[in-house]
Amino acid sequence: MKKYTLLFCLALFVQAAFSQKLYFARSNYTDSVAMAQNIPALAKQVIEKYKEEDKDIYYSTMGCLYIAAKQYAYVNEACDNRGRLYIEDTTQIKIVGFALRVYSQSVESNQNFDTTYTNIFYSLYNKLNDESSGSVEYSYNRGDNGASQKIKANVDTLINTDSISLNAAVSLCKNYGLTLVYAEKPVSIAKKILAQIEANKFIINDSVLIKMPDGATVALTIIRKKEITTPQPVVLRYNIYAGSDKGDCKYTVSKGYVGIVANTRGKRLSMDALEPFEHDAKDAYFIIDWISKQPWCNGKIGMYGGSYLGFAQWATVKNLHPALKTIVPQVSVGAGIDYPMENGIYMSFMLRWAHFVMDTKLLDAEGFNNTKKWNTVFENWYAQGKSYRSLDTIEGRPNYIFQRWLQHPSYDSYWQSMTPQKQEFAKINIPILTITGYWDDDQLGAMYYYRQHHLWNKNANHYLIIGPFDHGGSQGYPQKQMSGYTIDSVANIPIQDIVFQWMDYVLKDSIHPTFLQDKVNFEVMGKNEWKHVPSLDKMNNDTLVFYLGNTAKGTKYPLLKSKPTTKAFITQMVDLKERTERLVKAGNNIDRFPILLDTILNPEKEKLFFISEPIETPFAISGNIKASILASINKKDIDLVLDLYEQTPDGKYLALNENLLRASYAKDRTKRELLQPNKIETINITNTFITSRQLQKGSRIIVLLGLNQSPSWQINYGTGKDVSDETIKDAAIPFEIKWYNSSCIKFPILK
Repeated sequence: MKKYTLLFCLALFVQAAFSQKLYFARSNYTDSVAMAQNIPALAKQVIEKYKEEDKDIYYSTMGCLYIAAKQYAYVNEACDNRGRLYIEDTTQIKIVGFALRVYSQSVESNQNFDTTYTNIFYSLYNKLNDESSGSVEYSYNRGDNGASQKIKANVDTLINTDSISLNAAVSLCKNYGLTLVYAEKPVSIAKKILAQIEANKFIINDSVLIKMPDGATVALTIIRKKEITTPQPVVLRYNIYAGSDKGDCKYTVSKGYVGIVANTRGKRLSMDALEPFEHDAKDAYFIIDWISKQPWCNGKIGMYGGSYLGFAQWATVKNLHPALKTIVPQVSVGAGIDYPMENGIYMSFMLRWAHFVMDTKLLDAEGFNNTKKWNTVFENWYAQGKSYRSLDTIEGRPNYIFQRWLQHPSYDSYWQSMTPQKQEFAKINIPILTITGYWDDDQLGAMYYYRQHHLWNKNANHYLIIGPFDHGGSQGYPQKQMSGYTIDSVANIPIQDIVFQWMDYVLKDSIHPTFLQDKVNFEVMGKNEWKHVPSLDKMNNDTLVFYLGNTAKGTKYPLLKSKPTTKAFITQMVDLKERTERLVKAGNNIDRFPILLDTILNPEKEKLFFISEPIETPFAISGNIKASILASINKKDIDLVLDLYEQTPDGKYLALNENLLRASYAKDRTKRELLQPNKIETINITNTFITSRQLQKGSRIIVLLGLNQSPSWQINYGTGKDVSDETIKDAAIPFEIKWYNSSCIKFPILK
């Protein structure tokens, strides 16, 4: 009882700290002059009170707060601390917050700004290596990330008041600092300098248009080093996220290659309609063919990149060109597998993403980053109980791709045409390196391609790196801390360096990357150890089976090691008509667990809580769990949720993964097979997330089992109709589920 009282008091303290008001007179924000005079004093107050557990957010915010407060001497330290979260190399760390560093040192000197800014820019830039200097341009192109609009939003909340909340003050001062750093004068100076550096070092062609057989065009950016006159191998990024192309190419050039970014048709200079995923497989062959015939290409081409770029690589090898020698797909989107639906369930995030890539020829970063707006959209849809098909109308901008995707809820020919299928995988005989993470939301996509390649090509030369990384960390530099969880020290590997070691190995006949000691390379969390094994099934050497106990202690049911001898069940009632306040997790599915390690676990009411006895002998859960759920449901379909946690010996909860499955696609993702109401059905859950976590003596395994009722995902009302057409009217009869105690969950373990 004392423990919960302490936690409650701590929660009240934190809430009070962030709901407190600071004095900020109305006269302080009447115009830009008044703000310039009064923001520094406010920022100093904020610096004293500001707290944030996420170190990345904390240090990036503090750098801006120091600038707003005119405490310039502390900016470098804040940027360094942020850099150390990801980067070990002290030279590369200096790229973090580069624009903040230049501005703060320039203002602090009190000399002629233009001259000082130029001198300091060159001084800091010349200390960077080629690899990190390529990111400077991106920093300035990114700008203040909508800071001016955010300031206006903050000020709008202050009308007729002489106080401001701490949260609002943090936002106001942070964004004010950003507007100073990315004001017109410093940015124009920086861009002039970068243009001169660029002209001296590179041969750049950023306006290449390749014509496809159907008349459509694809835009390429090509960068080569001036001093190299002989043909070189090429590294290509096939990218829908247009805008950072020159920076990406320069990074590749710094690694010793011709750097090329091909934007998907419809992006940047291409005037064609943008239809994500649909044309990449067809266009890729002609892009590779054109590159291979250029005098500066030696006939060897490699590809790398993450998320959509990972998908694009798999699309490219559907019709493999002989000049393509390797691909390194990272966190690969599985089109129709894990995006825009996961195991048959559409995600609300897909509408947000569609507008992000489709609304401009580059990217609508400002609209995409408006999390508050998107949360409101998803929550309004959920509260109104309208059909999922109406989501884009509720948002206010009907989207043809969103509607087109909804026409293909199964993994049908529409999705299958985008990537290799069956025998096409057998023809992929180039070396491949796949990279993903335990908390990567596209792990299911990445592992789908990995498994299919090995299934159809028994001699697949295909390596895998998987560790305690999220979607972003798997593509570059892993975060040392994620949502309260600190990764093992050995897990902090330089992924981008390994990517180009692989490129050197394949394209330049260099040595095999030393990190890749076997085909499957995985880190055992909690043991601080990498394991290297020849195949996925060697990630474990035993299986631990638990059955669902039906006798609760309070709100918790036991996970039983022995199969119950008497048939019994748990009856669960879920009324989908209830629309109590529910928040969208981070506004999308990217942050499925906003907090990975927490002291409290309060599952949603539609999930049942199962817990094991304390572990006696340490072992690792290593691989992907599988479940055979026996249930009787009074409806024709259900969207199941299976969450996995470890309760550590000190009582904390570590979120290991979250798995979702539409029951009607459990047997075959290509066609829907409805349940028979009130009949005991066996629902096999097999396409789950991989993890590898060492459990200590005293740890417990926790499983949350239930049905999906989150605004982050499509809601299945169980009628058997197209789920996109169902509404809250279809929830007249609540779900009644009988979970049978013969249901089992199989944990792959490593002893």
